Amino acid sequence: MELTNMEIANLKEPLIALSKEKLPVQKSLEVLRLIRQLDEYLIPIEQLRDNLVATYGHTMPNGVVRVDQEDEGWAEFNEKLGELMRGVVDIDIKVVDLPDSILMTAAAVMALEKLITINGAPKS
Repeated sequence: MELTNMEIANLKEPLIALSKEKLPVQKSLEVLRLIRQLDEYLIPIEQLRDNLVATYGHTMPNGVVRVDQEDEGWAEFNEKLGELMRGVVDIDIKVVDLPDSILMTAAAVMALEKLITINGAPKS
């Protein structure tokens, strides 16, 4: 399955939320394996993004480093971050079939759409 780095980054929170749901043991294991598999890609993406922020950003009084549009390197930061997030990887992912009894937000379902099916229903 082809995923952009942006899609992988956007999967983190919904997968963590899903991992906190009570699922049958086998489904919980499948979700855990999926998280670990995606971490192989997510961790370097986050490290590269953090390096870009450190390179082009400034430190706020509270110690947080951020990049603002007014910063001198904003355009170059934006270009490099966009290039990073548009990167595509091909990952051999096993889709997780979930029971329809799980409560999820529409935003979470949208983020996980490529990775889940519900009660074995084929993807439309």
